[in-house]
Amino acid sequence: MQPASAPRNKVAIAVCTYARQADLEKLLLSLQDLQVHACIELRLIVVDNDSGRSAEPLVTAFQSRLPWTVDYVHEPQAGIPFARNRALRAASGDDYLAFVDDDETVDPLWLNALMDAARKTGAAFVQGPLTMTVEDARDRWWLQSGFFRQKRFSDLSPRQESWTNNVLIDLAFVAKHNCCFDAALQFDGGSDTLFFQDIVAAGGEGRFAAHAMVYEIQKKSRLTWKWATLRQYRYGITRANTVLLRKPRGYAGLYCGLRGTAMVGLGVVALSRGLVRGRAGLADGIALIARGAGVISGFFGARRREYAR
Repeated sequence: MQPASAPRNKVAIAVCTYARQADLEKLLLSLQDLQVHACIELRLIVVDNDSGRSAEPLVTAFQSRLPWTVDYVHEPQAGIPFARNRALRAASGDDYLAFVDDDETVDPLWLNALMDAARKTGAAFVQGPLTMTVEDARDRWWLQSGFFRQKRFSDLSPRQESWTNNVLIDLAFVAKHNCCFDAALQFDGGSDTLFFQDIVAAGGEGRFAAHAMVYEIQKKSRLTWKWATLRQYRYGITRANTVLLRKPRGYAGLYCGLRGTAMVGLGVVALSRGLVRGRAGLADGIALIARGAGVISGFFGARRREYAR
């Protein structure tokens, strides 16, 4: 329970969305159950990156259903970094900004857990965990494989990077150090990874809030060997891009060569797990090989433009 004497903070929740009205509605419905400390002055910002403003009717409908201000913001410039930067600008008068993805739902205590961690540690950003589920119980094995398995960290443990699927940002720190999402990754993944790396490079501290839970259903269409392998390959390219954009090319080449080769090698060894763990073990090896290949090919210019349209 947050003490009544705690200083009030202005907090914005930002959701960047593109043509996902059904998923966005589920998220907004989960926000109806959000429990918020009395010392938090909250508002919601939905940034619509669809030129057709497809999310506007839904967001407008929820302006009377949620107990705090709901702002609809249209960002016509296509690309996820532009939508994220628009959220930063829209929240410039607030103390903290919490990002959550438009295909997730939140636990009722999600925001309180993020804020509690921020206040205890003074961190520049606080990352929370993601719990994945599946539509069909027979598909649960995917979540135990290297394709989708999520790392867990102890509460308040340090973090060197994060993503915008579940994170709270200290906006004063961001403004002071002019941190923003890099437009060079307009249609690529990784602009959020790079953003949090920049915060750490500027002296900011990241922490983990183990109880700030969000949930995501992995849809049946994603649970295929091709989709999951390409996702890991894209993650590898993202890692290469973050190094190439901030480090000298010689350093980036050495890093990508060593990291990519090591991951491919570990993946080949891990393939033997298939003899013990079956398809989940086989997936462990393939995931490592695909990610390592992405790191190497990303250094040489390979791209997978996940957000292209």
